[in-house]
Amino acid sequence: MRTAIVTGITGQDGSYLAEMLLAKGYRVHGVARTSSGDRRLSRQLLDQIELHRFPLDDAQRWKQLMGEVQPQEFYHLAADSFVPNGWSDPVGNIESNLALTVRILEAVRTTVPEARFLNACSREVFGAARHSLASEETPMQPVTPYGINKAASRHFGRVYREQHQMFVANAILFNHESPRRPVEFVTRKISFGAARIALGLDDRLELGDLSARRDWGYAPDFVDGMWRMLQLDQPQDFVLGTGQLYSIAEFAEYAFSAAGIDWKRHVVSRATFLRQSDTAALAADNAKAQALLDWRPSITLPQLAERMVLHDLAMLQQQAAHSRRAA
Repeated sequence: MRTAIVTGITGQDGSYLAEMLLAKGYRVHGVARTSSGDRRLSRQLLDQIELHRFPLDDAQRWKQLMGEVQPQEFYHLAADSFVPNGWSDPVGNIESNLALTVRILEAVRTTVPEARFLNACSREVFGAARHSLASEETPMQPVTPYGINKAASRHFGRVYREQHQMFVANAILFNHESPRRPVEFVTRKISFGAARIALGLDDRLELGDLSARRDWGYAPDFVDGMWRMLQLDQPQDFVLGTGQLYSIAEFAEYAFSAAGIDWKRHVVSRATFLRQSDTAALAADNAKAQALLDWRPSITLPQLAERMVLHDLAMLQQQAAHSRRAA
């Protein structure tokens, strides 16, 4: 039985990854700062994993955990990935996204150097890239604090791989969504808003730049790709994404259509939600992942939007039924 440690286990990617690893027969340990995210995990999942809580800036505690667990694989997914937070607290963003990565790399190096390490990076590392597609060879030109920190963490991963002969793989992840996405992210904001409007709970959804385009995929596909990266003979960096660009307006159209309503009657653009500095419209060149990982997206964006809306409709209806019973 292989043992894996997953940081960010209470988040979207961490929960899907934990479920996948358990299904493959892994023993799974998760690391969380507090219990605030536990509600995102099913009771069944919580009963099957071992959850560790401690201050994430405690370097000694990380080394202690490595020594106790002796993982064969380590998936570092924890991050403050909501891009606007990097502008409101750039120093805190360094701690959450860069310093934490280096701290864990040091703990792995000094305690379990043979462990295989996955560092989750972001398409934000490419920032102002001038090409329409980004591959593993595309120069990193981040334009946000979050992107800068993720670019630096990728460099640290590469240096530890080369200087210390560690198995460190960087997963450069394009946007990936699911019903487990927090509602502050635009895709879930849209699916949740569409569901509320369809049920008569709201009448309007305010968004930012409707023309902004993204490469959006399905989160479970991405955690599968990350697992595949650690099964290779040699560590490498991989770009994971669908290779397709869609606008926020198009995602809204798909989501509202799944809810049976016309998005144009309810969605408005507000300058309040425009980003200070947005990244270029960029899609993933996933040729390397297809060739070496046999990895491909499993669903289309319209299917993903529908899945998210149906989830939110069911959730809101269940909450309403519970409220009626309690009254």
